[in-house]
Amino acid sequence: MRNCLVRPEEISSYTPTAAGSSSSSSFLHFTSPFRKNPIQEQTYQHEEEDDDYYQGLMECAEEPCETYEVVQTPQGFRCTVKAPSLLYKHIVGKRGDTRKKLEVETKTSISIPKPGQEGEIVITGQHRSGVISARTRIDVLLLTFRRKQPFTHFLAFFLNEAEVQERFLKFQEEVLEKCSM
Repeated sequence: MRNCLVRPEEISSYTPTAAGSSSSSSFLHFTSPFRKNPIQEQTYQHEEEDDDYYQGLMECAEEPCETYEVVQTPQGFRCTVKAPSLLYKHIVGKRGDTRKKLEVETKTSISIPKPGQEGEIVITGQHRSGVISARTRIDVLLLTFRRKQPFTHFLAFFLNEAEVQERFLKFQEEVLEKCSM
């Protein structure tokens, strides 16, 4: 899971729902930005400090959430992405539209192996920030399509067996030992 920063103006237009709300997922849900009873805004003495805090967040927001291995070459910068060949078609898109759009918007060149071939997706560009942006967007595309894939296997474990319970307790002790340091 990544820790990314969100711009303050994106947060101000939404109101998070209560943590205990009945929902099928454990993600943070947002409700409509409209209120039936508008709340009058109040000004505080320390409002200027908040602006400084958000300015600091904005400076950090330009940095990528994850560190990618971007190699500098004589032609510019290069980064590789490992992905299953079945997902290549989603990055290419219909008639190569998705790939072309990514290349134009990030000012990079994206080399994707032919269908059925194994290999890495190679992103090259003149600017490091463009290569990182393309890599991030490809990661988002891959994650989106992985989540859309149907489940292929179902695993069931009998939790009432003694061996399973013993190993769970052993695992629990190991985790608590490592994490409590």
